[in-house]
Amino acid sequence: MDRIAVGTLAGLLIWQLTHPSMPLCGEIQYGDWQRTAQVCLASYEQTGNEGDGARAGYAYMQMGQLDQADALAHRLLTGASYGDAHVILSYVALRQGFTSAARMHATIALVAHTLSGDEYGLARDYLSISEAAWKAGDFTAALDAADQALTGAERLHDPHFEVRAVVVRADALRRMGDTSAAAATLTTAIARASDPCDLAWLHVKKGMCQMEAGQDGLAKLDLDDADRANRRCPHPDQDVSTSIAINLAWIHRWDDPSAALASLEDLPGSEQDDVEVLLLRGYLAADRGALAESERYLARAAVVEPLDADWPWEVVRARAELSELRGGPLGDLCAEAHYRRAMAMVAALRATARARSAYFVSSHRGPFDGLIALLARNGRWREVLAVILDLDASDMLRATAAEVMARDRETRDMDIPASSSVMTPPATVEDVLSAWRSRDLVIVIAASERQIGSGGERVYRLRISDGQVAGADIGDASTARKWADDLFADPGDRDAARGLGRMIVPSGAAGGTLHVLAIGALGKVPLPALRDDDGSLSIGRHPLVRVLALRAKHPEASGAGASVVIADPRGDLPSAAKEGAMVAAALGPGAQVSGPGWAFPATRVRLWGASNAELLHVAAHVGVRGRWNALRLADGDVDPVEIIQRRFAPRIAVLASCGSAAATDEEGWGSLAAALLGAGTSVVIATDRSVGDAASLSLMRDFYAQSDWRTDPARALARVQQAMDARAAASRDDATKARSWAAFSVLGRPPEIPVRSAVNTLE
Repeated sequence: MDRIAVGTLAGLLIWQLTHPSMPLCGEIQYGDWQRTAQVCLASYEQTGNEGDGARAGYAYMQMGQLDQADALAHRLLTGASYGDAHVILSYVALRQGFTSAARMHATIALVAHTLSGDEYGLARDYLSISEAAWKAGDFTAALDAADQALTGAERLHDPHFEVRAVVVRADALRRMGDTSAAAATLTTAIARASDPCDLAWLHVKKGMCQMEAGQDGLAKLDLDDADRANRRCPHPDQDVSTSIAINLAWIHRWDDPSAALASLEDLPGSEQDDVEVLLLRGYLAADRGALAESERYLARAAVVEPLDADWPWEVVRARAELSELRGGPLGDLCAEAHYRRAMAMVAALRATARARSAYFVSSHRGPFDGLIALLARNGRWREVLAVILDLDASDMLRATAAEVMARDRETRDMDIPASSSVMTPPATVEDVLSAWRSRDLVIVIAASERQIGSGGERVYRLRISDGQVAGADIGDASTARKWADDLFADPGDRDAARGLGRMIVPSGAAGGTLHVLAIGALGKVPLPALRDDDGSLSIGRHPLVRVLALRAKHPEASGAGASVVIADPRGDLPSAAKEGAMVAAALGPGAQVSGPGWAFPATRVRLWGASNAELLHVAAHVGVRGRWNALRLADGDVDPVEIIQRRFAPRIAVLASCGSAAATDEEGWGSLAAALLGAGTSVVIATDRSVGDAASLSLMRDFYAQSDWRTDPARALARVQQAMDARAAASRDDATKARSWAAFSVLGRPPEIPVRSAVNTLE
């Protein structure tokens, strides 16, 4: 529950009462807010000390006495403490729901503290701006301000202040769907914190991250830790206790509904009309079949002032699911209207989450999935395609566009496109069907779990061929998600391979290349491992090419330059060095080879020289750089951000490196392979996991021995993988060997779509 974040600023401001650099209004124990307000106000009235007046105002804030805090702030506006006055006014406005006013006052405070050189004030102001921004739904601005606050806290060497900044930063990350980054930030802070009051906040936030990641058991452990820490706090925080109770109610919703209701009943009366409490009560009522009661709770939730902009769409989606559960033509009509409204709300928020846009889409896809299921159930497949086009995972460019300027690294040699150049006008369904006319495409989506009426989610497959679209319900979504997990963990799992093969690859005679756009949880399925019912690999009938979007963002690379091979950049991969020599021999004398033992080292400059190469082959380590996987070269790393920013696009790229197609978001938009496709590369061969040097060398030797690897790399790789599968089966080692050859997959660039209109054509 995020009321705890709204209290972050008040806690931080009150903390300054006991900071040694600020005189106290007498010897007042930290947390004794009533006495602080009385003593400091009396001192201010008697001496005119504006610092005492500000501290009295901060104490009123902590007690929730906003009128008194507001009155004191207005008295301080004309004096030297006008910066503190604007901080108080910002907090009051935030609590009253006036978000724009809150940001305005925080910005004025920032200017005041900049002029006075008050570093503590500056860091505190950035926290105020961050909280106001995320309440307004401007998540990237919230993250930027939180990062500034955290930098200030670290520079001031103040652990308590740092905890507050970490909490606000984690809130912004969670709002954008990047719960793994939020949890990692909180875990680091927990390891460093010693104050029980700080630990209580941190564990609550981490528990919320665990819940949103579907790890309720771990979430409960963190909430228990938060409760113990809060009890050790000299003045236990009621916001922490309230948040623990509400989050435990979420956890108990499925396994013990009565315990969930009991947790809600124990909340203070002031919390009973909170939007989250009303939403949860609506879910619990629907779970027990009390649909009319559920609607009453949801209707109340729809008119309550939310704590931040990320709650309203949840309420609207819940009303859509409830309408759909009621059934009938009227129920479906109401559900569709609610779904479309929720989608519009998510789209508005998505525009503010550009720093984590791919994560945001993945975590906010519920309304889209719900509408897809509703339309599919009624056979409205063209409209399903329109929704998927709206969901089109074009967010990699937006997710990387703002990254470079925020980094502390050299960027002078980079050709950074203007922000307007990454914006693409909307396409229509007719545009998509026309652009894909010469290709065969299937789109598969396993609908995410519903909040109301869950348990019957389905998998849908659309097939686009010869300018037509057809669709089918192809099975149970929970089963498909389990198979996807199983096959990703073990590509030799034949049961999962056959089950997903039936779902993803249409039956029929062998034919041309089949492009696959797998949305959501199915995005991680290793396509080469899919099998037909007879146990044979599906790539024997159709070479499978994974696509990550319906349309290309940039022109396709021409491949006019010489082929480039980069092998063993750091001299610690002997088999990679052999692989480089083998590829160089296969390419002939025109290839440019870099690495130990060759004329040129495998540096970043050598890589950028392959920008328009016919082929780029890389055999190197892939490591982690921040939240990205990055190529490890002789003089530094290269990550997806730089690839996109430089429009680095060889025609064909072979990334024989561990995890070059892997990313933390479901669809893989943060991967090196995705960045190359986004920049204009036509075909990328990459891996979704770690692969041994020897196994990579063996597969690559066979691949380059194929006569059609340049003209039809998907078919050439499929042929090699079939042969390796047959050899492994003959040696009865097929499950182990599959982890190596099935790690390599082909990713293809979608067609460019000439946009004719800005409105989806559905007829």
